[in-house]
Amino acid sequence: MNLKKVLILTLCVTSLFSFAIAQDTDTEALQQKVEEARNMLENFDAAAAQELLNEILAQDSTFAPALFAFHNIELMYGNLSEAQALVRKAIEFSPSEQSYRDKFDELRDMINQVKDAQREVDGANYEAAKRIYNELIANNPTVAEIYYRLGFVAIQEEDYDIARDNFDKASILAPNVDKYAKAKNILAGKILREAQKAINMGDLLTAERKTLTVLHINPEFGSAYSVLGYIKLKSGDTPAAIENMEKAVMYSPGSRSSWYNLGSTYRRTKQYKKAENALLKAIALDPGYAKSYTTLAQTYVALGQLNNAEKYFKLSIELMPNSSPARQSYGELLNNQERYTEAIIQLKEAEKLITQPIKKYLVNYLLSQAYNRTGEYRKALDAAKETTTAKANFGGGWYELGIAYAKLGDKNNAINAFNKGRNADARWRSMIDPERERLIQGKELSF
Repeated sequence: MNLKKVLILTLCVTSLFSFAIAQDTDTEALQQKVEEARNMLENFDAAAAQELLNEILAQDSTFAPALFAFHNIELMYGNLSEAQALVRKAIEFSPSEQSYRDKFDELRDMINQVKDAQREVDGANYEAAKRIYNELIANNPTVAEIYYRLGFVAIQEEDYDIARDNFDKASILAPNVDKYAKAKNILAGKILREAQKAINMGDLLTAERKTLTVLHINPEFGSAYSVLGYIKLKSGDTPAAIENMEKAVMYSPGSRSSWYNLGSTYRRTKQYKKAENALLKAIALDPGYAKSYTTLAQTYVALGQLNNAEKYFKLSIELMPNSSPARQSYGELLNNQERYTEAIIQLKEAEKLITQPIKKYLVNYLLSQAYNRTGEYRKALDAAKETTTAKANFGGGWYELGIAYAKLGDKNNAINAFNKGRNADARWRSMIDPERERLIQGKELSF
């Protein structure tokens, strides 16, 4: 063999040897990354492990150890079929690896058992389902999906502590999976809806018990504090109501309803500056919710900021023209400003919108007040009669009825109306008595 051929052969052998070394080096580097990903999974950091394994597979999509490691991520996410498919791929690229085949068979059995358990759940055979799931957990303690499903079995049996504990385990094993992280709140929301139904039926004891169960499941469930605050308010425990509503906004700062409920309660308890701040936050979160504007306007009335009050009443009516509370409160403001003609427009609309006669007494009182001040005494008389019919113990209705009779020249009926008003409602005597005395003495009303 001549020297030239020897040199060429030597170069080829050297190149092949170098290529083999480079291949081994690449494989070792990839394998090292797979080990890093496994360590991440042991620390439940599925997101970082997934990123690293995706990087490996981008370099070599046939690298079986990476495909096999990836199946653990799918298991953590509850994707059992996807996990089995990844193991199948790993076997395809490394057919001699027995551990891959064993895992494939194990996953096949797991999937079948999960299906069996679900059939038991569908048939309401919860004990049988629990036996299957607990057996699976004994063999596969890091699969979040099984705890998740076991949690829903506990819900069916109304064992909410067990449900909560299983959902917690699932979310710890797979913290990046939304359905596991949200499961506890889904459970809490279900029970809270039951509490709200109890409130609608007037059963505050059951409502409170269920709401406390919600907070036992999740002590940071903001809307439960809001409901509990409402229950406390209805029960007459105002300090506890405010305390719970303040917790509601602390845990759910993005909830318009929580801020509105807190603001409304502050207004009821005459904490007007706090009410203003809470209601402005409610409006910022949901500018389309008309009740926030109405309640804020009522707060500004109490604060004496009448321009702001009028502004927000108008905004509320613009958003919800069929809101009787907004029109009635705005009409009352206009009455107090002696803008009676404008008030009548709002109050007439409010009166049309209120369907129950007994609830019309206040708007009819306000209408009779406006009609009496604009000289429309017949209309005032009719509106005042509606008021006294709906609420006979409200002195304001008798007062305006007496005024209307007196202005129409019927002094006997006017005095009778004043008498009924002062006897029915002592709060109105300071208003009624001076006018009554004038009529008894044969004088005209003072206005």
